[in-house]
Amino acid sequence: MVANRDTSLDVAKGICIILMVVGHSGCPEWMNAYMGFFRMPCFFFISGMLLSNRYLTDVKSGLLKKLKGYYFPFVKWTLIFLLLHNLFACLYIYDNTYTLQEIITKALRTIIMSNGEQLLGGFWFLISLTWASISSIAILSLLNKYNKLTTIGILGGVIFAIIIASFEHLLPFKIPNQFGSQTFLALAFFLSGYLYRKGKLNQRKNSLYIYAIFLVIPAVVSIYHPMSMISSESLSWLYYLIALVATIGFLQFTKKLLYGKIVTVFNYIGNKTLYILIFHFLAFKLVTYFLIQVNKYPITYMSQFPVLSNVSDWMWVVYSITGICFSLLVWEFFHLPCWKIKR
Repeated sequence: MVANRDTSLDVAKGICIILMVVGHSGCPEWMNAYMGFFRMPCFFFISGMLLSNRYLTDVKSGLLKKLKGYYFPFVKWTLIFLLLHNLFACLYIYDNTYTLQEIITKALRTIIMSNGEQLLGGFWFLISLTWASISSIAILSLLNKYNKLTTIGILGGVIFAIIIASFEHLLPFKIPNQFGSQTFLALAFFLSGYLYRKGKLNQRKNSLYIYAIFLVIPAVVSIYHPMSMISSESLSWLYYLIALVATIGFLQFTKKLLYGKIVTVFNYIGNKTLYILIFHFLAFKLVTYFLIQVNKYPITYMSQFPVLSNVSDWMWVVYSITGICFSLLVWEFFHLPCWKIKR
């Protein structure tokens, strides 16, 4: 971990996880398209910034840490939600049930990160982050071993990742889903974050007007050509460039938010991103159930995902607040002192 941790990075993570929930809540398309340029790339970029140089020589410790932080939570929570699938189906959250054979097959696929549950739709992020972090440690350790850990060497890794992301759909064979274009984009952002910190670019003080322009560019592009990490395909290179600019601009602006209680709030949320990622879709179902009861809709509408269709334009605000608050309450419940005493 980097010494003297930059608090603004926790604030940035807190804001980005909120924007992720908003993006899933049925918010206006223009808003979702704009946020798509930096909310998830920012997580990969920050992970690269925080990568300790110790792991470039102690590769085993680095890989174990990343597996513990990303792979094990993915497997644990996917298996839990898999076992609860038929219960959720009884509650009309799903419109199908699994047979025992299907459960076993999906459990085995979960171990290799090629399976997911609908309520954990955001877990593509953990898959990409797992492989991006492992690949980054491997690439950077090799560069370090042969004294090539330079700007040019790291940029070579970034360019390689972008090329694969842009042209993998043209390959004569199909790459497994966990190694799709979004994972190679994640690798590019991860390496870029490491380079950004290594070159001390995050310490440069440029005019805020420049960073304002950085945030305006994706706003303009999103109007004419919306893109995201999981839908850019052949234009992955263009998405990377615009998202990189947006991410840097966003991170610089978060440094200006380090005043008063706002830091405490976003810092609190930013340190609980995993629980928000896990439970926000399930929290949406609470709002959907309430709307079904109020409007006398058929209970089968519970299976609509991620939110209920044909609702008031402002309901995305209710979905977003519920998704965040419920997830934080779950975190607080699992971290009650009584559980620590029992353990």
